[in-house]
Amino acid sequence: MKFSQLDGMKVVSLDAKNVGEISGVEIDEKKWVVTHVHIELSDDAIKQLDFKKPFMGKVTICFPVGFITKVGDVISLSRTLEGLRRIPECR
Repeated sequence: MKFSQLDGMKVVSLDAKNVGEISGVEIDEKKWVVTHVHIELSDDAIKQLDFKKPFMGKVTICFPVGFITKVGDVISLSRTLEGLRRIPECR
């Protein structure tokens, strides 16, 4: 699958909450494998996870690819929305 097919795909948590959408990936350049996907959080997810929303912008988290359970019409995660609370924001 090409990244262009993933870019902008909706992401859904284990408890069927809208998390946001894919906005990028991180690659381990030594092993040439994707390690994380960048998820641009929805406004609801930002509020529920207690992130501070920038005035002009979005909050993006770096989510390990090992927690993705399914890629289809949407990307399904093996974590509930509350379980994403410890996932760091991308810098």
